Amino acid sequence: MAALAAMGPIGRHLPASMLLYAMGFILLIALVRRFPENLKPARAWILVFVLGVCGRLLFLPYPPGNDIFRYIWEGAVQNHGLNPYAIPPDSPSAVHLTIGELGSVWERINHRWLAAAYPPAAMLLFRLLAAISPSVLFFKAVFILFDLGVMALLVQVLRQRGLPAARLLLYAANPLVIVFTAGEGHLDVVQVFFLCLGCVLLQHHKIVGGALALGIAVMSKYLSAVAAPFLMGRGSGVKHLAVFVPLLLFVPYLDAGWGIFGSLAEFGAAMHYNDSIAALFRECLGPAALPVLGGLLFLCLAWVFLSVDDALHSAYLAVGCVLLFLPTLHPWYLVLIAPFLCVFPSRAWLYLQAAVLFTFPVMAGEMRTGLFQEIPWLKLPEYLPFYGLLVWGIVRNGYLVRERRFAPPASLSVVIPVFNEAAHIERCLSAVPVGAPVCEVIVADGGSTDESVGLALSKGASVIHSEKGRGIQIAAAAQAAKGDVLLILHADCVLRAGAAERIIRALSAAPDAAGGCFGMAFEGGGIATRWIAYMNNFRAMATGIAFGDQAQFVRAEALRRIGGVPALMLMEDVELSLRLQRIGRAVYLKSGVTVSGRRWQHGSFMRNFLMVVGLFFRYLLKRRLGLNLDGRGYYRKYYGSNI
Repeated sequence: MAALAAMGPIGRHLPASMLLYAMGFILLIALVRRFPENLKPARAWILVFVLGVCGRLLFLPYPPGNDIFRYIWEGAVQNHGLNPYAIPPDSPSAVHLTIGELGSVWERINHRWLAAAYPPAAMLLFRLLAAISPSVLFFKAVFILFDLGVMALLVQVLRQRGLPAARLLLYAANPLVIVFTAGEGHLDVVQVFFLCLGCVLLQHHKIVGGALALGIAVMSKYLSAVAAPFLMGRGSGVKHLAVFVPLLLFVPYLDAGWGIFGSLAEFGAAMHYNDSIAALFRECLGPAALPVLGGLLFLCLAWVFLSVDDALHSAYLAVGCVLLFLPTLHPWYLVLIAPFLCVFPSRAWLYLQAAVLFTFPVMAGEMRTGLFQEIPWLKLPEYLPFYGLLVWGIVRNGYLVRERRFAPPASLSVVIPVFNEAAHIERCLSAVPVGAPVCEVIVADGGSTDESVGLALSKGASVIHSEKGRGIQIAAAAQAAKGDVLLILHADCVLRAGAAERIIRALSAAPDAAGGCFGMAFEGGGIATRWIAYMNNFRAMATGIAFGDQAQFVRAEALRRIGGVPALMLMEDVELSLRLQRIGRAVYLKSGVTVSGRRWQHGSFMRNFLMVVGLFFRYLLKRRLGLNLDGRGYYRKYYGSNI
């Protein structure tokens, strides 16, 4: 990093800059993986922090990017009584400012015909800093202080989650953060600071302060607006409305009218650079690309909002979605996702942060000619490996490092909730292996009036009785279970050979996994049921949300940490999956269970499909909004009012 700092602007020595930048990421990964584990926690945090400070100080004299000159100009304009949203740098009203010490600043401003586009919190910060010292060095020094503030806040986040100091290196020693914040002096770190501040305050249940911090983040740079609603977590309340208070920062600039957003709209409509998904849709759909992209992005964000329980994880996924859909992705925009990588160290996103080196030739060309000309073929080495790693991260664990959270399991308890399942229970129990690793089979009866209990006893299963309701029955059985892992099997499901052993092997190989499920297939049926099975399996693989007929399994230790199986009449499988997200990931095992197609063989297929989908999303929405989640209505709807 010292060599990269000494070389000056990226475009001055292009091949060497690209090589040194890549080597910086190689060194970063080596540091994270080889960080000494025997250090005392306090010393480890201090060491990482010192490394971060030294890296930033090296880049303090580094030549800045063009954006910082606009920051200085817009701050100075305000101090001269002008509204930067109404007066672009090349306006005749600002000619008198181009004479004197601001003249050199004015000459370095890009897009001089555009008025200010940054939100009002950023504008007020520029005004304050310009009043103290309208110099590049001072502005960069202040941004570095914000950057160090981010590191201090990340220490609290990581300690609260029980993560080691080595994780902080992914931000503190990240070449992208250092080069484009400490080096080029981009504003993005300010929004990151307030997002992290809001996150820390909210995790300490300081709702008003946390909401205010998130609002200031949005008023620092609009891009952070995508993270704010996700960081607030589940439910809502009057205190959360404090997020809107920073909108008052617009008041001093209202004389510009809609000009406050004029430059932002013009920039967004005319500019596209280093995009991937947006570029593909623009080439395929032309003018129709924008509404289609907007619709797809909305669906992605809605799914994340509903289906991801952990606030920080949902914010991370939301930010990632927006960055990929943007029509312009400057390298420094990726600073926004850098703090999340300390908690979720994705190989894909780390690669993309490194792969922005393929944009350096464009920067070099702009430095030489003053023209900004994209080189499309350079997107291939930048984005193809990234999307490959992203898919791999969904199919398998794509994290750079993983901490051991659970001990390897040795035994497995099979739990089967039943209510009048005499037609299926015998076959289900016959497929459960006898002996290790299965230590017991518990049938949880909800008051059957047929031969279900007798058949279960004849097959050697233990039977417990409880109130009717799938989750209630499973919760009762789980309290009596003795195995290291609980396997929840529905009575109309048939476990495939070797499934129990696969669970033990998978959880032993994944010490950070709290549980998981199997891929399922319906007996018989046609294209429609195969399609349903495919969607179920994809959902479970991509999101970790399992349905009960996918033979859901969970570690007993993880179950204790979340307070046991949710005692809901229905939707206990979804709720259990979501709660487990807080403490570990889910593993997905292919082809482990065969399910009766009885639900899809009676009545209208489409009506059944819409009912299941409707119940699922209704539950997720009510849960996200903090509403009553009593499962009785879901149970009656799913099984029928006479059940």
